[in-house]
Amino acid sequence: MVSKEFQETGYHLNRPHSVPLTHFQVFGERGSATNLVRKMIEKNLHIVRTESLGWKHAVPHMVAIPRDFLMIGVVRNAEAWALSMHKRPWHLDPALQANDFSTFIRTPWRGIVDREADFEEVVGEMKGQTQGLELQFDRHPITGRPFENLFQMRSVKMACLLGMLNRSCNMALVRAESVQADPEGFVRWLAEAAELSMQRDFIKTVNRRLGNRFNLSVPREQRGETPGEMSEEDRAFMRRALDMKLETHLGYHYPS
Repeated sequence: MVSKEFQETGYHLNRPHSVPLTHFQVFGERGSATNLVRKMIEKNLHIVRTESLGWKHAVPHMVAIPRDFLMIGVVRNAEAWALSMHKRPWHLDPALQANDFSTFIRTPWRGIVDREADFEEVVGEMKGQTQGLELQFDRHPITGRPFENLFQMRSVKMACLLGMLNRSCNMALVRAESVQADPEGFVRWLAEAAELSMQRDFIKTVNRRLGNRFNLSVPREQRGETPGEMSEEDRAFMRRALDMKLETHLGYHYPS
């Protein structure tokens, strides 16, 4: 259950295990400031980053979670997130990257393994055999079917991420907007809440975005630019497609 603190601040920590925390991994959908969160922790706190619990943008699927491990889940406002996903559609089938924004949010999602190196799960005899194949992490984890649209994928993945709060593991849940507004404040909060020491007596900030390295697979002029904000028609579709109870639980509201 998300705490009242999260509703007010965008920060929440479950700490069922009292052993000192030694490793962490950040989870959350693409375009949700996961790299900002990861880099602020790496640069400033005495805790080791790992990717050993599986692909960070998938439904959590780890074998086990050590007691000295800290999971960090990041969520973001659905409208800002959808616009970011259209601007930088990581691992989306190139055939779908040509869609304008309104078509993009209404089209079934199809992720592909466009760069094997991005997936540590590709090991052994699979190496060299998965390039260009459908990304199974981007299918519904229960039905196995493609997600009907971008927002169905969001709702399912966010529900599964929140479910980690019920799994007796150390987990911080943060809103991207809170971190973006005050990255230094986020570091201070996590250091105090998770009992982590600082690397130095000042906080280093993040200057470069990983997303800037993204390249579309189609000419940008073929699909047009990402709009600055949603049209009311697109926003109405988003509200119908989202799990609004879940969004409200996280403190997000999308008025007409």
